[in-house]
Amino acid sequence: MKKYLMGIDNGGSTIKCAIFDLQGKVVALSRRSLGMITPKPGMTERDGDEVWLANIEVIKEALAKSGIQSADVLAIGLTGYGNGLCLVDKEGNPTMNCIVSTDNRGVDHVAKFIENGVEKALYESTRQTLWSAQPAILIPWLKDNYPEVLAKADYALGIKDYIRFKLTGVAGCEPTEASSWGLMNIKTLHFEPKLFELLDIQDCFRLMPPCNPVTDVVGSVLEDVAQLTGLKAGTPVVSGLFDVDASALASGILDTDTLCLIAGTWSINEYLTTELRDNYRETTNSISMSFLPGHYLVEESTPTSASNFDWFVENFLEVDQSGTTKAALYQACDKRVAEMHPADNDVVFVPYLFASATHPDSKAGFFNLSSFHNRDHVMQAVYEGVVFSTKFNVNRLMTGNKTFPHARLSGGVAKSPVWTQMMCDALQIPIEVLAGAELSALGAAMCAGIGAGVFNDFHEAVDAMVEVKTVYEPRDEYAEIYQKKFSAYEKAQAALDFFHS
Repeated sequence: MKKYLMGIDNGGSTIKCAIFDLQGKVVALSRRSLGMITPKPGMTERDGDEVWLANIEVIKEALAKSGIQSADVLAIGLTGYGNGLCLVDKEGNPTMNCIVSTDNRGVDHVAKFIENGVEKALYESTRQTLWSAQPAILIPWLKDNYPEVLAKADYALGIKDYIRFKLTGVAGCEPTEASSWGLMNIKTLHFEPKLFELLDIQDCFRLMPPCNPVTDVVGSVLEDVAQLTGLKAGTPVVSGLFDVDASALASGILDTDTLCLIAGTWSINEYLTTELRDNYRETTNSISMSFLPGHYLVEESTPTSASNFDWFVENFLEVDQSGTTKAALYQACDKRVAEMHPADNDVVFVPYLFASATHPDSKAGFFNLSSFHNRDHVMQAVYEGVVFSTKFNVNRLMTGNKTFPHARLSGGVAKSPVWTQMMCDALQIPIEVLAGAELSALGAAMCAGIGAGVFNDFHEAVDAMVEVKTVYEPRDEYAEIYQKKFSAYEKAQAALDFFHS
């Protein structure tokens, strides 16, 4: 009888449960979207009980869709957005709403800790610069504003760790996400009291949960949870991992030369390294412990990717295409852009509709528009703007003469052959597109497979569950064209920065 692995992904916008066979094929997928709670400007939260209910629903629905017996699910892995904060009591009940990783309430605390030298002192142990949705910022903010919720809490958890606690009754975290919290020594992978003292939150050291490797079985599905979800009581649950690591693993990234590109809602660009550099404030790269032992994950990510094109389609194309499926509409866009030569269009789009990659107040913009240009020119510019946002982030990764002989691409852009070739031509490196889907959930399921003994290690898991579908080669004749257009894109970025300076 066939066996399966389950991956649960609590993302920033969608909660998903996917069931995979042991070759990495999606057998069933269920998802839920939850609205955001914004009690004040800059705050983004979700009701923890509603998050757990949504997880119950997607698990139950995925099992029903799959048609398999719950006993055939060998193990469960979890992933989710990193940082934010879930404060719970010893029973796993939230003591406040879950704070999402898009939260910006701590911006003044970030500025304070940079100015007074605390960030630099933390960096010596953590290799983290501070940002507003990190636990290293949110916990001090709560201490100063709502100390009672900290007093009620027994654990500070990430979103996937909260769901793991609800599934198993066991509190814990894992190093890929915890090393990004600003509270862990990245060399020892221990939370250190001195870091809490620097932040003046020494009383909150008690909130830190045990930390286990990503493939460790840390608990099993509780009987009452089995009744709610349809899972088999006792099904093993592994630690899980940060969603950026899950996507890298599911992309088959097991060396230090392959660039991992995820072009979906966010432009996520990352690679593995064995080198832990001390370059405080010299780059914008973030670094955290990776899923692969002895390796770190270096990342540049901004919400400047394919979601910008979704906005264009929804607001400027769908209104004219009643009765046309979104898939057919995207194919028509691909066809039209493929017919246009990039050298014939000088419109520039900076994809800052959701957030900026440069000045924090910069917004999206079109440049060089004239009465000559039509909707097709603008559409092509949006395609290119998303590509150039990736190129901008990849250039940031190329510190210390770092280069990449090839890349692997997933996300919305990878579904379009035209867009993928454009990315390949702009970066001038070969790009491999994967056959699999739901990469974050797949990466979590692969960890579950190792924990359950299906695979001996990450290499075996990748060999079994990751497949390259298509390889794109860069076209030399487009290199100079896209470099010239990228230079114009950088000037447009600078103009937006000047506008908001």
